[in-house]
Amino acid sequence: MAAESPSSRPPVNVYTAMLVLSFIAIAVGCIFLALDLNRYNFQLQPPPDVRP
Repeated sequence: MAAESPSSRPPVNVYTAMLVLSFIAIAVGCIFLALDLNRYNFQLQPPPDVRP
């Protein structure tokens, strides 16, 4: 039985793959949202400074 070195990384499992896949899906969704908002000339601006 071979001893593992302390610096060896654990193997990639299904949960790591699901984490990477969900990150990619969220990133692609944000890109498509930005492109869709840009198509309608949506401007992100802070609310106006209204003083009573």
